[in-house]
Amino acid sequence: MKTPDYRTKFEILQKRRWDPLIGDPNLEQATVHELRVLDDFLAFLEERQIASFTDISAQEFHRFNQGRTAATTLRLLKRAMMTVFPGHPSVLALEEAIRSLEKGRVRSRGKRRKTPSKSVPFDQLPKDWQTALLHMEEGFDRNGQLPPATGMMPTHKMKMRQLLCSARAAGLPDALSAESVRAYARDLRDRDLAPATLRSSFAAVQKVARYIAADDETLSLLADLTRRYETEAQKSKSKKFQHLQKTGYSPVALINQAHDILDEVNELLSPRSRQERRNRAAALALFSIMPVRLADTRLVFGETLLWNGARYSIEIRLSKSHYPWATEVDPRLNIFINALILRGADPAWIDHMRDACFEQKRGLFVTSTGDPVAYGYVSDRWRSAVGTGEHIARTILHTFLGIELGQAGTDMAMAATGQRHHATAKAYQDDALGMAQRLKGQAELTKIATQTEQEMFELR
Repeated sequence: MKTPDYRTKFEILQKRRWDPLIGDPNLEQATVHELRVLDDFLAFLEERQIASFTDISAQEFHRFNQGRTAATTLRLLKRAMMTVFPGHPSVLALEEAIRSLEKGRVRSRGKRRKTPSKSVPFDQLPKDWQTALLHMEEGFDRNGQLPPATGMMPTHKMKMRQLLCSARAAGLPDALSAESVRAYARDLRDRDLAPATLRSSFAAVQKVARYIAADDETLSLLADLTRRYETEAQKSKSKKFQHLQKTGYSPVALINQAHDILDEVNELLSPRSRQERRNRAAALALFSIMPVRLADTRLVFGETLLWNGARYSIEIRLSKSHYPWATEVDPRLNIFINALILRGADPAWIDHMRDACFEQKRGLFVTSTGDPVAYGYVSDRWRSAVGTGEHIARTILHTFLGIELGQAGTDMAMAATGQRHHATAKAYQDDALGMAQRLKGQAELTKIATQTEQEMFELR
């Protein structure tokens, strides 16, 4: 039986290990219960000859917990460390140890039901579908059909995986037929997707259907669905401008909004909510002036996200065109990347924690548990901030720079978005420019387009 710990603050602080902290106001704020568990932990480190707990792992915290299945002691230790050593990065490993214990207790009460998947794995597709998709990816023509751009192949594969999932859920054979297309259409409508998304989904399936020479009924149905949602997409353009108004038609306004979001973090109690806000702020700020496609937002330290000692840079190959795309991040945006590195730790630890991210090849966006985020995460964070996905950033940038700088602004926007054809730029601008010029927000737009802010969009 463990002897009760009745040590007083005075008795604990007589130990030599506390000498460097005597007089520290954080030490004065700690309760006697917090000091007892923290002193036990420091004694544990001394016994294991661990000179510093800067890089201590979750496993060491488990050893300190002496095999207990409850996280009570570790939770008290966390409060003690946050009081005496506020912002210390080892708290992240301690939180990981606490989560692993609580996760085990949740499992013992029963497993959660998983949300059914909306697609099947690629290797479950019929062999003829797999062969056709691989031939498309390799650039072969078939049945008079040209293959899509290489960067669009992941989309075509995903749509066929979704279609097969819908067919199986409806009890249909693994075949591309009018019945399976109708099942897929029902599932997509039930998900309340935008008409433009529905149109692109059916257009992708239609492309594959023509490529493999599906029957006439299936081809006719897909053509009808594509035309129908193309018409609806044209009618629903007004929604795009409703979302556009929320952005202020300006990347600078979005960055200001991102700063406001980041300022809210310390007011939140939940680690999960705090990390979500950091991710939201960074996604909004970074991709408002670097509006690449969703597939290109999964940045990794040391691979696509680099550091030269003073500023970050991004070097990627665009997913759609495979065109090399590189830019230096304006130093004023460092605060957002640093926040994702620190995850609540004191900024004094930024160099140490940044080095660890590069060494581990960690993804820029991670959850509160340190796990990688889902594929569509960046768009989801934009949706939570402005009501629509990050794809609207391309329109914002073309509108903002086109109005302020004319053709020079268009060229700058094309460089920032990785576009090479002016016809593409014109498609982004036409409606948006006309709408922006008729709205009251136009007056505000001219006030914020200073030369200093324009430099933020220059790629060096």
